[in-house]
Amino acid sequence: MKKHLRLLAGLALLAFMAACSRNNGPVFQRPVISAAKTTDSLRIGQTLRLSPQLSQPLGAAFQWSVNGAPVGTDSVYTFEAKESGSYRITFRMSNAAGIDSLTYNIKVWGRYENGFFVLNEGWFGTETGSVHFYEYGTDTVRTWVYKHENPGKTLGGVMNTLQYGAVYNGKLYMVVKAGGPLVVADALTLKETGRIDKPAGGDAMTFVGIDNTRGLLSAGDGIYPLNLNTLGLGAKLGGITGTVGNMLKAGDYVFVHSAKDGMVVLDAVTFGVVQVPTKATIGFVQAKNGDVYAAKDSMLMSINPATLKLDSVKMPFKAAAPWGAWRSVSMAASAKEDNVYIIEPGKNWSYGTKLYRYAVGNAASLNEPFITLPDGQYFYGAGVAYDARTNELVITTINGPYSGSVNRVLFYNAATGALNKTVVYEGWYFPAMTVFHQ
Repeated sequence: MKKHLRLLAGLALLAFMAACSRNNGPVFQRPVISAAKTTDSLRIGQTLRLSPQLSQPLGAAFQWSVNGAPVGTDSVYTFEAKESGSYRITFRMSNAAGIDSLTYNIKVWGRYENGFFVLNEGWFGTETGSVHFYEYGTDTVRTWVYKHENPGKTLGGVMNTLQYGAVYNGKLYMVVKAGGPLVVADALTLKETGRIDKPAGGDAMTFVGIDNTRGLLSAGDGIYPLNLNTLGLGAKLGGITGTVGNMLKAGDYVFVHSAKDGMVVLDAVTFGVVQVPTKATIGFVQAKNGDVYAAKDSMLMSINPATLKLDSVKMPFKAAAPWGAWRSVSMAASAKEDNVYIIEPGKNWSYGTKLYRYAVGNAASLNEPFITLPDGQYFYGAGVAYDARTNELVITTINGPYSGSVNRVLFYNAATGALNKTVVYEGWYFPAMTVFHQ
């Protein structure tokens, strides 16, 4: 009987507590937020609807913020990619029992950020130079993108050749030789921001950035300092005469390739000549270990940018001097491994078909080609570049030993030499070089 009474009393107590609970309102539980995917990327103009999964939303309030700024109070939010950049989109849900939050990380790519540029000489005497763009993850090259973004503007005339370009501090510097301009464009939008119509008398060759305010422009008669803010050229540097091609800044020095003297080392602050180490035939690229590489006839040369100590290794071919119909250096270097790549020039002015790899410290790695192009293809322009983002060699070819209208961009694994992909497009473009974002 006592057990029965205790049971009845317990049931009554539970009923009383339930009644009290009903009288005091609902029992809240702490909210929980989840999402299957919290990172994504968009192009400018695209939208992304964010709809996280919600648990225990009873009595909840919602708050969305983008990079700390409040933007909404609904349970879902549509993000519009208006400007390039990285965005932290935070969703917060709270009720009487607690708070939970979730952050999405969204990358908005600039129109010309998620890929690389292909600069083209142009069809001499018929068509001007041009800029194409390859977007990662696609199988096409978008042609004439500079022209599309800058109606009415040109990269020189049909007798000039767009030969060199570099991205520096968010700007794409393009040098049109044989009488053409230096053109500067925003590297993300490709909108032109400035130009010098005929720098160095129209005989400019290449550009290298030095710091936030200074660059150098090489030319047929030496080197000129360039003010990056005003885009004004200073007086020609002393100590260097004749044609100067490629330039590379490494450490406290600038390495310049002179037709007269070969490799010339400049002080990166004063631009005074520090040393003339070797009569380089072509140059330069910088390897993963920091050394700067050039070629002197059949010797692959390296120089330490701190000590300026030289070293060399024998190649099974001779490098060809670029002077005359000048093109940028046909070399590349890996940022992941200590590998340097160099194209063997073709014979009798024809374009080459073989690329060699030097694994630093292993002379035997140069005994045979690392890559031989597929039949009917030939390197053109600089021909090879290294893509640090994908660890690939990006190679530009045409379909003839002297000329051709079938263009290909080939993507090779930089470690194994395996061909990953080929993108084909037609036109008399004559690719000068590929240019990557920093």
